[in-house]
Amino acid sequence: MRRTFYGLALLLGILPASLCFAYSVQPMIYTLTPSGSGSTVRLTVQNSREGLLNVEVEPYAVTADDAGVRTFTPATDDFVIFPPQASIAGDKAQLFQIRYIGPATLPKGRVYVLRVHQTNTVEAVRPETGATAQTHLALSLNFNTTAIVQAKQLKPDVTVEGQPAPDARGVLHARVANRGDGVADLTRIGWALDHDGKVDHIDISDIKYGDAIFLEPGHSRDIILSQTIKAPARLVLDQTADDRGKSRD
Repeated sequence: MRRTFYGLALLLGILPASLCFAYSVQPMIYTLTPSGSGSTVRLTVQNSREGLLNVEVEPYAVTADDAGVRTFTPATDDFVIFPPQASIAGDKAQLFQIRYIGPATLPKGRVYVLRVHQTNTVEAVRPETGATAQTHLALSLNFNTTAIVQAKQLKPDVTVEGQPAPDARGVLHARVANRGDGVADLTRIGWALDHDGKVDHIDISDIKYGDAIFLEPGHSRDIILSQTIKAPARLVLDQTADDRGKSRD
């Protein structure tokens, strides 16, 4: 399971388009086994600009609360990273080898972030609207890549723990839980509302689940639905979906 993202995570709306492609990292999401050959992955950092790019890779264990707010805890004892940092010339790439060396037997899957942290800055110039002045910004770009560490036989089992109910403003809230021993990817679940046999599929973009798309084993998550229920309806989940949560309509 691999994804590539380009650009700056939080400041895309205020930066020149050229900076949105300062460098790239791939893969962004990957699964590792606690031991054996599957415990290693290679990250590729591509410097797309002319100047020198200095980066380091930092490991964190990640947990999320019921609202999907993540907590990052340094996990330097669980990974060997080589090289731990590098200077990458313009239009060049650097491979980082990541090896999990934490507990070899895990009863439940774990979520980690391997953060690619830029240690030097990139200067951006932002013209001010309706003025002759310009704003000079010194920025560094970070990428959070996600490692799911679990044995192949561990599987998630996401169930509905609380059916949709409107709050005082009419916004629908529901609650799901992962009863399995593997980490669940909420974007890979098929979501739908069942109105007495009439099923309306829900696009993943219409579901708010906080900052974390992953649901750890034994954890629950409060979700918000953009749909309104005009009649009684049940939230139903399809964990065999292979459409990354997109609507099938």
